[in-house]
Amino acid sequence: MSVITVSSSFGSGGSVVATKVAEQLGWQLINRAIPVEVAEQLSIPIDVALANDEGVGGKFWRAIVRSTMQMAVDVGSNLPREVLTGEEAFRTATQAIINRVAASSDCVIVGRAAAVILQGRADALHVRLDGPANARVQQAMAALNIVEGEARRKLQQTDRARAEYLRLFYHKDWADPSLYHLVIDSTAIPLSVCAHIVIAAAKTRILEDRFTGSHDISDSESESKGSGT
Repeated sequence: MSVITVSSSFGSGGSVVATKVAEQLGWQLINRAIPVEVAEQLSIPIDVALANDEGVGGKFWRAIVRSTMQMAVDVGSNLPREVLTGEEAFRTATQAIINRVAASSDCVIVGRAAAVILQGRADALHVRLDGPANARVQQAMAALNIVEGEARRKLQQTDRARAEYLRLFYHKDWADPSLYHLVIDSTAIPLSVCAHIVIAAAKTRILEDRFTGSHDISDSESESKGSGT
């Protein structure tokens, strides 16, 4: 099985690109459904989890919990029976889901530190989408139909929470390019083109055997050179 992870800053179009990639490859998209089984196995109702201030506290922790719990309902996980609390419970639950999905199906996983969790896999492509803050604000305004002030507020809050998620749970810098095979400024390139770039990179890195004989980028370059164009 192969996996593509997509890490994205707010306004960079990560969910849009990931959806396009999953659709074109015919892979499972893991993004924003709720993992009911995880909450049940941890004996933590979702309402309780969202109110859990343990470890970090306040609105930030609830945002972390909400993001963690919003994984696919149908993936499930085999979690340890030990009682876990606070951030450790959600970190363990998320890792179990991601590892299970990556082992059982070709998939595209959005966020949730998947690039770190699956860092050692040879059959994984880790992608980061980013761009200048002002450009991401404009892109978010258009995509979400919100005013500039709201877009800037969401950008600051979301980027801070996502960066802190990796720092807190994995002691990693969210923006460290060494975590990713491919980094794209998705404010400078149309999102549909970004999806094609990701797929081309996946074909080269992890899917070459599936596309043997296909008309890929290297083939096009060879033909172009041969024709003198």
